Amino acid sequence: MKLLRPIVIVLALTFSALLIVQTAAAQGQGGKGKVAAVGISGIDLTNPDNPGGDIRADISGGGFLNGEFVEVTLDGDVLELDAVSADQIVAIIPNNTSDGDHEVTVSVGFENKQSASATIRLGGEMVVSCISWFVSGPADEHVHTEVHVEDENGDPVIGATVTWEAKNPSGDVYQENVSPTHDNDGHASGENCINEVSGAGVTDWFCCIGAGKWDSEVPPGKRACEEGTYTARIVSVEAPASTNMVFDERSSEMEASFDLEDPKFP
Repeated sequence: MKLLRPIVIVLALTFSALLIVQTAAAQGQGGKGKVAAVGISGIDLTNPDNPGGDIRADISGGGFLNGEFVEVTLDGDVLELDAVSADQIVAIIPNNTSDGDHEVTVSVGFENKQSASATIRLGGEMVVSCISWFVSGPADEHVHTEVHVEDENGDPVIGATVTWEAKNPSGDVYQENVSPTHDNDGHASGENCINEVSGAGVTDWFCCIGAGKWDSEVPPGKRACEEGTYTARIVSVEAPASTNMVFDERSSEMEASFDLEDPKFP
């Protein structure tokens, strides 16, 4: 029994010594602990103002200053950097880079968690292939619009943002619609389109919302839409995220109209 006390004291001293060694080791590493991971949340591409200029890649994310260096590559080739902060990097993509998909990688160190990659797409044009209309209600008393967007090859463009004005029969703009394009064929499925459209790349659909919207009825839209001609005019089409596609309005259906005839009011 008398031997227990010295053994306990020796073990306690040994444990204390280990703690001191571990603490000294941690202090020798600067006490940084685990290195925060690098992440890319999005890449916005801006085309040059001058023809043939370089493309600006605005990379957002985090952890960009958590390493010993900052490097951005495109398919393995190092890019010039215009600005760097903890959550934002501006990189310059050379103007002679080929169209198509490319991999952008941000690295701040040599560990796996100190690099992050994302895919971008360069080149391509967007056109509004159709402004589609359809009616609904027990007596076809409401008219709706949706917009189809395709590329120069007739393939659907997913993730573009379309803005268009909607005019009522009196010629007044009663709402401005804003919607992304989705990977579906829409509610109208290309109804009233002059040419056949692809099976995707269509916006949400928007209603004329009833005559009450513009005659101060409260609540608005209680009644059916008034009879007459409805017009939709495209204001803008913005490229999907991580692309620099351009909108060719000269090849687009920029305005279309639909005649709502003999709507039945409830």
